[in-house]
Amino acid sequence: MTFLGRFAGKVAVVTGAAQGIGRDVALRLAAEGARVVLADRSDLVHEVQAEAGADCLAVTGDLELYADAAALMDAAVARFGRLDVLVNNVGGTIWAKPYAEYEAAQIEAELRRSLFPTMWCCRSALPHMLAGGGGSIVNVSSVATRGINRVPYSAAKGGVNALTACLAWEYAEQGIR
Repeated sequence: MTFLGRFAGKVAVVTGAAQGIGRDVALRLAAEGARVVLADRSDLVHEVQAEAGADCLAVTGDLELYADAAALMDAAVARFGRLDVLVNNVGGTIWAKPYAEYEAAQIEAELRRSLFPTMWCCRSALPHMLAGGGGSIVNVSSVATRGINRVPYSAAKGGVNALTACLAWEYAEQGIR
């Protein structure tokens, strides 16, 4: 069910918006009146922008990097003047195998892909949300935090859960949900 106007006047950033959950969330926010910033490292995000409508902005970048996350939030505020909602959806397991078989570089890649984008985007969005008097952050995690053959991914998503809880406690009194 779509609630027309539910997000009227709100600006939302959605990461991983080129496909899957991120795409569907971005399109739904747009349908419910939000001005949406669609972020992904894939150029497919521009196709989603065309589908979402004129009040949307597509930004490509590598959110595993703080500089790209900061540039994303700055672009959102430069275009729309504020930031109300952040949906961190980037992530996904790369390998599925027993932990003893992972190479160090593979462990680091899993953490970079499924933890760092959420950390960097939260860090980059908070100053804008605080300046605007509050906001909402939705961090997508996974039931795989207790998975088998995906220990690095599970650890990354466990980190997302911890980050979410800590931010909620730290910023609740400042209007961040």
